[in-house]
Amino acid sequence: MQPTKKDFYSLYIKGNWGFSKAVSKITRFKGHARPLGKKKSVSVVKETKFNDSVISINATFLEVVDAGNRLRGLATPFGLVGGLATLLSGWLVIYYMVAKSTSVPIPIYFLATLLLLLVVLIGFPIFNSLVRRDMFRKTHYPMRFNRRDRKVYAWSQDMGIVTMSWDDIQFYTSEATKSQDRRGMSREEIRGYVRDRNGNMLYHLVFFKYEGFKGMKGVLEIWELVRRYMEEPDGYIQAYQVDQRLLDLDGKRESFIHSLIQATQVIADSRILQVILAMAITWTGTGRLIAKWTCRVPRWPEWVEEKCRVAPDDPYVRNRHTERPLSAKEIVWPLFCYLLGWAEVLTILYFCFRGYF
Repeated sequence: MQPTKKDFYSLYIKGNWGFSKAVSKITRFKGHARPLGKKKSVSVVKETKFNDSVISINATFLEVVDAGNRLRGLATPFGLVGGLATLLSGWLVIYYMVAKSTSVPIPIYFLATLLLLLVVLIGFPIFNSLVRRDMFRKTHYPMRFNRRDRKVYAWSQDMGIVTMSWDDIQFYTSEATKSQDRRGMSREEIRGYVRDRNGNMLYHLVFFKYEGFKGMKGVLEIWELVRRYMEEPDGYIQAYQVDQRLLDLDGKRESFIHSLIQATQVIADSRILQVILAMAITWTGTGRLIAKWTCRVPRWPEWVEEKCRVAPDDPYVRNRHTERPLSAKEIVWPLFCYLLGWAEVLTILYFCFRGYF
């Protein structure tokens, strides 16, 4: 399963950063890896958590979001701002070359042509990749862990719906090396792979990831929740009783306030840091809102819904319809941080450009 030029193109230009063939091939066993057994509890986890990863729960299946959902929208502002700047600079170069074609010296004409080529060949692919990473896709790529037929149904960016047997997936923790940490490539996630009968790897993907101060412990709390759900007789009851809020993604696009909540939490777990980093929350929150509203909501096909049919009298159903409404405290704080960030941005812009007005 060697990566090809097409895989690299899909990863960097088209923006396949989620569950896709490109990632399955390119993301190899690098860094610190430790296998995870499905039959044994993780010793460091005393209590399972949703950690902004679970969409719905019932006695038949548990649905979780893709590993990249927490960072959704972070790259969008970079792509939009950089893309607009690239288009503007390209237009200015073309305009200058056409309008001043008779008076432009040959060296300047050559440099302008070189700049235009750099814009087209380097700038556009980079910013297109940043935009395509989050925008014009699905709002999220969910996975369903079905304890009844012991299957995992997962949305893929370029493979449609992928079905895997829970018993065939080999899970392991993946952490960055010290060298990768120094280069800003920190990584705490749980991956899994499936091999065919001949030992060839069919899929290799990231199942769970957590962005926050808890690091690997946060990921293991999600893993332990899913492991208990699939392996223990009362796993669905344990999952039902977790005292955390589910994601507001069950069959719908994420709402404005829930996008701000996710943007606030992914920047920092501490409220003090959230105030200090208010501009970062504004940046991420705005990017998340734009990205989510350019994407389509994923709809499971009928055959998956049939396999995951929930009993009408199931008393362990939890989804966005059964969750309690957001409290005033949950709404006001992320909205305050978001507006504070905008106030800081506008203040900085005012003092930088007040002499021009």
